Amino acid sequence: MSKTTNKLGHKIGTRGARTRRAILDALRGLLNHKHLGEIRAADVALAAGVSAPTFYTYFKSVEEGLLILCEEAGEDFQRLARHIHADWTADRAFESVRAYVLEVLALWNDHGPVLRVEHMLADKGEPGFAESRIKRMRRLHLALERRIAQAKANGAHPEGLSPRLTSYETANLVESVAAGFALMRRADTPEAIVDTTAHIVVKLTTGR
Repeated sequence: MSKTTNKLGHKIGTRGARTRRAILDALRGLLNHKHLGEIRAADVALAAGVSAPTFYTYFKSVEEGLLILCEEAGEDFQRLARHIHADWTADRAFESVRAYVLEVLALWNDHGPVLRVEHMLADKGEPGFAESRIKRMRRLHLALERRIAQAKANGAHPEGLSPRLTSYETANLVESVAAGFALMRRADTPEAIVDTTAHIVVKLTTGR
């Protein structure tokens, strides 16, 4: 069913939209302090202030609600590519990449618990979550791939380097930094982590 229709096939009005949103927000809140396997539909309903049957009016399972939260996070990620498409001449590459790294950190701060579960389920081969992750990162991957391919064509990268694979690994590096940022802060300052990550991404992308 689409988000404009509930599981009974009824159109979701203003009140229904608020209830659906409350359920999603409750699930997001529970993910902050519980593992996915510990969260039941009844727990989400209780946290949202609705009955268990009401939960099933909008979602067939906790996982379906989670997938929608993943898709919402994915929408926010689409704006990351603008940093890669920006002017990278001279020192502007570092400035653009640093802004990209900072925005990934902000997105993980907003969506971290949801994204961690998305990663886990995608790695386990769950089709919906694998597709959600691919869709979330596709625009960024393509932007990075173009930059890397251009640098390779200009002789900045070795012949055996794959721009596509490098784009995946570069984006994954930044996601890894964002996911483990709290732990990395034990080793150095936030500024050093951001700057170092930005320098690595510039090197991986441009070869310079």
